[in-house]
Amino acid sequence: MSTLISFDSQGKIIGRTSAPAAMVERAAEGSDFAIAVDGIFATEQAPYVEDGALVEKPDRPTDEHIFNYATKQWVYDLTNHRLQKWAEIKAARDTEEFSTFTWSTHTFQCDETSQRRIQGAVQLAQLDSTTTLDWTLADNTVQTFNATELQQIGQALAAHVNACHVKSRTKRGEIDAATTQTALDAITW
Repeated sequence: MSTLISFDSQGKIIGRTSAPAAMVERAAEGSDFAIAVDGIFATEQAPYVEDGALVEKPDRPTDEHIFNYATKQWVYDLTNHRLQKWAEIKAARDTEEFSTFTWSTHTFQCDETSQRRIQGAVQLAQLDSTTTLDWTLADNTVQTFNATELQQIGQALAAHVNACHVKSRTKRGEIDAATTQTALDAITW
């Protein structure tokens, strides 16, 4: 028995088939991207093919390295670190978005429930221009707001949420552009 090793243009092994030696030899002779290997080739630590021969990869430095078949070298892969950094940025964005915001000199709670309440007050103010509501602020003091002020508070809330998302999109661009771990570590909220 022999094994037919199929590979791509950069030498990455993409398949292997064991068959009688004569069949494997004929298949390999008719292909620029296949070679015949004596015996059954069963290694999971796949080497690569270069100049028609199997070449063992050097030892993998860490689990965070991937093999670059074009350069035939291990390269540090930031993919998982980028995902972790993006999760960190999203968590910071959510913390800021759902904390507080200020309109005029008043600080409002901004958790999901508070946002729904503000949106409801804005809708009421749009329907009835004579609306006035007593509102409990983040410091637990109570302030009375008229319809115009409630609409302005709603606009301030929308601006606050948008600013958080604009900032996070900027951070996402920085994460995607980072080419080293040091550059990635430098990205903070």
